[in-house]
Amino acid sequence: MNDELQPSGVKQKSEQQPPLALVGWTHLDMPNGIDLRVECARSRIALDNDMIEQQDIVMTRNQALLLARYLLKVTGQTLQEDPKPTFWVRVKQSLAFSRSPARPPARPAARGAPRRWAS
Repeated sequence: MNDELQPSGVKQKSEQQPPLALVGWTHLDMPNGIDLRVECARSRIALDNDMIEQQDIVMTRNQALLLARYLLKVTGQTLQEDPKPTFWVRVKQSLAFSRSPARPPARPAARGAPRRWAS
């Protein structure tokens, strides 16, 4: 079967089913990890006919992190870093910080306590 979802160069034995192509995924947070649900199709025809297989993979958060790092490495991709604030944004932030009050605001008097007025 020559199908665009099949990896090129894959030799399959007659008793084996064709390899699966990943077509989607979702996850569910769990207390000690995640449940990664992967959705796969065996061929373009199966995908067109909505014959999508689902498989749940339960992993710890550390396993998920290791998998993410591995996939980034083998694909040659990197995560985008947050842009550094420009010079003027840093100056504005430092001025706003220096204008903040030096002492915390006064707390309201407790109920029933006599109020003391400044003289």
